[in-house]
Amino acid sequence: MTCPNCGEPVGAKDRFCESCGANLRVVRTPVGGPLGAAEPGEPCVACGGTHVGADGFCEDCGRAQPAGRDRMESDLGPVAGISDKGRRRARNEDSMAFGTAGGDTPAVVAVVCDGVATSDRADNASQLAVDAASDVLLDAVLEGKDAEDATRAAVAKAVDVVAGLADPSVQRTAPSCTFVSAVVTPGEVTVGWVGDSRAYWLAADGARRLTIDDTVAAELVAEGMSEEAAMAVHQAHALSKWIGADAGDIEPRMLTFTPAGPGLVLLCSDGLWNYLPEPQALVEALPGPPDGVDLQAAASELTHVALELGGHDNITTVLVPFPPKLESAGSQP
Repeated sequence: MTCPNCGEPVGAKDRFCESCGANLRVVRTPVGGPLGAAEPGEPCVACGGTHVGADGFCEDCGRAQPAGRDRMESDLGPVAGISDKGRRRARNEDSMAFGTAGGDTPAVVAVVCDGVATSDRADNASQLAVDAASDVLLDAVLEGKDAEDATRAAVAKAVDVVAGLADPSVQRTAPSCTFVSAVVTPGEVTVGWVGDSRAYWLAADGARRLTIDDTVAAELVAEGMSEEAAMAVHQAHALSKWIGADAGDIEPRMLTFTPAGPGLVLLCSDGLWNYLPEPQALVEALPGPPDGVDLQAAASELTHVALELGGHDNITTVLVPFPPKLESAGSQP
């Protein structure tokens, strides 16, 4: 056997590579995001056309092709995701990180954060948050810790690293982001969130939204106001909770459940759910049944739908099947 990071020989029971120090029981997206520009000859990410000019623009639809954070894609087998700048934003302030961990109870871990556009360095905030939180969750899985306790610790770590970006001399612009995570084991799914990034359960025999937005409107509905009246309130979509130095004490909401059958856990930013808010609409947009769809193709299709419907915001889509197909990830040495 060889280390997937450096190629040096490793033992079947080794947890870390002696040559490079890589954790042999963890496979994850790179720290800093799965960055990279579109390769020459690839179809347009917006329309699928093949006439992409040397200047990086599609000659059919005019869309600029991705570079760096504009379009991030990763497929680890048991989890896949895409984060796209969209058509209207100057940069991508969403971030995603995910991975698989072996151990007594192997699991898939995923985190999506959406940088708050009105804050400073929102893209840095979201990237630091997903990287830090995913590390906490992956370590917790390896150590056999409770998923809800691990989620609390992951959010606390995200708060810590994002708060460290703030400049005390600049008021009301503290780097900030939302947060949603999932820990998917062969037996259950644990979701945690802060803000309005969402998690959905998508299945052929029933789909549902797993999270409740931390927004002004959602808080008013919870207090008894009708949804129509709440949505008419000034700044109805404003966040009531977020991650940042100016957010105060943050306790994530959490949900742990055991699905009755196979399906998909979807984590996404509002760049997707603003166009497809209903669970069944998300199921119908998939290129196949939830219990057998190609994950990367599904993430690509959901992203494409959001782009076709306007792409007004950054779009991030991460999919994890349940039960997780961990044997295909090489998550155990």
